[in-house]
Amino acid sequence: MNQDANQTVSDTDFAIAVTDVWKRYGLPLRPYLRRQFDRLRGHDVSDRSAYGPWALREVSFEVKKGESLGIVGKNGAGKSTLLKLIAGVSPATFGQVHVNGRLFPMIELAAGMHSDLSGRENIKLLGAIMGFTPRQMEEKIPVVEDFAELGEWLDKPVWQYSSGMQARLGFSVAVNVDADILLIDEVLSVGDVNFQKKCLNRMDELSNSGVTIIFVTHNPYAIERLCERAIYVREGRIAASGTPADILSAYFLKSMDKSTVITGTDVLSADQREGTGAFRVTGITMHDVLSGDEITAFSTGDSVDFRIALNVKEPVKAYGFSLRIVDPANTIVSYVMVPMSSRSALALERDSVLQCRIENINLLPGQYWIDVMARELVGPVIDSVSYAYSFNIHGNLQVIEQMGTRGIVYLPASWKLLEDGKAGAVS
Repeated sequence: MNQDANQTVSDTDFAIAVTDVWKRYGLPLRPYLRRQFDRLRGHDVSDRSAYGPWALREVSFEVKKGESLGIVGKNGAGKSTLLKLIAGVSPATFGQVHVNGRLFPMIELAAGMHSDLSGRENIKLLGAIMGFTPRQMEEKIPVVEDFAELGEWLDKPVWQYSSGMQARLGFSVAVNVDADILLIDEVLSVGDVNFQKKCLNRMDELSNSGVTIIFVTHNPYAIERLCERAIYVREGRIAASGTPADILSAYFLKSMDKSTVITGTDVLSADQREGTGAFRVTGITMHDVLSGDEITAFSTGDSVDFRIALNVKEPVKAYGFSLRIVDPANTIVSYVMVPMSSRSALALERDSVLQCRIENINLLPGQYWIDVMARELVGPVIDSVSYAYSFNIHGNLQVIEQMGTRGIVYLPASWKLLEDGKAGAVS
């Protein structure tokens, strides 16, 4: 095994370098014996992938000093395994991991903590693990204590802490001990909203101050906010690497359940769909509002007609119908509903096409999906399809510039200097 998690990469500006790393859990005896048996039989044994299973395979990437890297992927994809290799708590089976700088890994809630010690004592313990003297940690305790906001709990044993309190303590130490490199796994999800906000703000500060951060999370907007680059880990391999926006789109596109998407004649049968089936959505198309031509994409700020084809099996006099627009992270962007005043005028007697015009769609460029839902006014669901339709939005130069600070919607704005230099009402 050629892994050295503490070896410094000389003559480079890289904080972490991972080169052709493979990782297999469990005793290596069985695959080793299989390989030796194949060699005796004269078979080729050069293919490592034939002697798995592998948690990671052919993983290579570098992280520059001061860079923030986000890692996304499904559960079991190998994200946490990769962090453990970088932290040096688990060895690679093949390949090399080089770390250049003082590293603090926060890859498990209670990593490095002793449950019988108090929170205050555990702060000193974690500091000692990082190489700080007791006197140095005494100086840092007030800062950690203030950040953690644990109050009198800081002097109680950690075994009495909830998972959220453990996360508070561990994270508070991690971001206040002058580490060069922070490894942060999906641990912020257990904290309350206010503490998560506080953690993200602190990570912003650390990133801006030159600390290298590797961040694993299922919160896409946290990665877009904190990270300059991202990688997508899939089945133990790096499937893609690029900007956070591109990687998150690729991740959610691969992760999305496409079994319900309505494309042409590919429609779920009635017995597979929720609802009474009084009518079914059989197709969705998008059209230019002026020409009526079918389109698959449009630009930020455009108006668009969505046409929903309905197969009517029973007359329906009044019903509720809604389109739910979701982004690649499955965040609900908006609901568009048939207004109460129009429901009786849209009574269905036969197969029909229901048109919904949405004016001035100021969403940022990217891919979006539409869920459809129809239900009786007072009664059960008639039809429901998630991810029923997908469309793309393009952006002009102004919109693309704004994407540097990613959000959900584009808000046109004008700027000017006030001559008197005073804040107040602007006409």
